[in-house]
This record gives sequence, C-alpha cells and structure tokens, in this order.
Amino acid sequence: MVANKINRMPIKTIYKSATPPEVSVIIPSWDGDRDGNVQRLVEQVQAQSDRPIEVILVIAESPNGRARNLGAEVAQGDILVFIDDDVRFAEGKVLEQLIEPLLCRSDVGLTGVSQFIPPDANWFQRMSVSQVPRSQSPLVDELTDSDMVTTMCLAIPRELFDAIGGMNDRLIAGVDPELRHRVRQAGYRVAVVPQAWAYHPIPDSLPKLVRYAFKKGGFTAWQYRFARDLMYDCPEDHVGDFREKTSLPFRVLRKCVRMLSEVVRLRLLGVVYDCSYSLGYIYGLVRRWG
Repeated sequence: MVANKINRMPIKTIYKSATPPEVSVIIPSWDGDRDGNVQRLVEQVQAQSDRPIEVILVIAESPNGRARNLGAEVAQGDILVFIDDDVRFAEGKVLEQLIEPLLCRSDVGLTGVSQFIPPDANWFQRMSVSQVPRSQSPLVDELTDSDMVTTMCLAIPRELFDAIGGMNDRLIAGVDPELRHRVRQAGYRVAVVPQAWAYHPIPDSLPKLVRYAFKKGGFTAWQYRFARDLMYDCPEDHVGDFREKTSLPFRVLRKCVRMLSEVVRLRLLGVVYDCSYSLGYIYGLVRRWG
C-alpha cells in the first residue's frame, strides 16, 4: 500500500499494511510536512521492515510527550516506534534491527539507534557536530546499554509503555531521560542496537545554533523551576552506569569546566553553544512562563 497524501489533521494513520500491524510508528510533527521530510520518512519506514506496520502522524500537538501519547492511544501494534519528523534513514532494515531485541530478549525494554548527521550536511554542521553535546553517537557492534536512546528514534513494547504510564505529557524538557529512568526502574535495559543508525540534522548556521542552544537552556531552566524532581543527568556517550541525579552546583561546575576546556582547545562553536545555553538558562530562571 502506498502512503496517502498527508493532510493537516491532528492524528492520522497515513500508512497501514493490509494485515493487522505488529509495529506502530508514531511521528509527531508541528506542520505535518517538515519541508517534505515527513513524506520521505514514511516511504523510508515502509522499506525498513517486512513486518505489518502502520504509520501514525500527530500534528500540532505539544508538549512532545503529549503528542506521542496521543499517537500511542490509537496505535494497534504490539511494538511502538517513535521517530522525530526530521529524521532520515539509510538503506537497510533499521526498523527491523530496532525491534528485534524487544522480541527476542526479556531484559530489554527500550531500544534506539546511533545518531549521525545527514550525509549532505553543510560545512557548518560538520564543524559543529563534535562540539555540540549529544548531536551524534558512535556506531556499536553489539547491544550496548546507553543514555543516547532518544525519541529521535526509539522502540518500546506497547505493554511496557502502558505499564509505566506512557510519556510524561506535561514536561517541555527532559522527556527522554525521564522515560529512560522509568524503564530502568521497571527492571529493563535501555540499549542501542548494533550496526544501526539514523540521520538527525543539527543547526546549519551560527544564528540557528545560538537560537537552538538558548531555547534549550530556557527549557532546562523551566524544568529546574517546575519539575526539578524529574530532572535526570544526560551523559554524552553510550553509558549505561552513571549518576542519574546530580545537584545544580555540580552541573554548573561541570558546565564551567567544559567551557574552559572549549576555550583552551579553541573549539569556538562549542563556546558559542555553551554561552548561548547558559544565557537561555538564566533567562528561563527569571522569565514568566505561561
């Protein structure tokens, strides 16, 4: 079945195999198009697995945890796969690789893929990818416990998703780490699957990088002010054993050390990112949130 033309509706199943779906792919998107990438992503998803699947598009809903929960409510598959609307896949069977551990192992509850920038990324993105935190993650050769499993592209059994209460639908920041924490608390591993990756773009110019970091810092400040108990640390690599809770003084000191390191190594885009993030955080601490 060919994916239907995408229309602006809040929740729409835009592709469904002829037989009842085993896998439900949920794509939140503010405009349902993302400069044409949504349609391309749907076509790539169709080629990623031989299993019966459905693709559900959730349009103009926020926060992102709420958008994904709305998609999950209408999903019919036993495995839920969440993908950002700006993601692209390479050739292969990434979707199949993503869900295989969930079907074959009882100890794995959440799977993700390694994150690369797109092959057509411009010079600015290629320069900044090594300086912007959590903008990429290395490929692995075996199932690897990781904190880099994000809603960029992740899979979870429907039964577990329902058992832990879905995603937090009130957070505007920290949705991914909060979900990972609850999956681990339920006794399951959070892991990146071997030899599988997706392309996820980062800001392609200096003004966009500044706005992105400032906004991210502001959202983190919102979480500190209004949902501090749900803040969890985010390591920058594939790490399974780490301190999930850290204090504000510790995070401030770590940020200062990081910025000093960026200056010493002349990683100027890293300095710009960290300064913009810090200014956004300070603004977020004093602004009046609606």
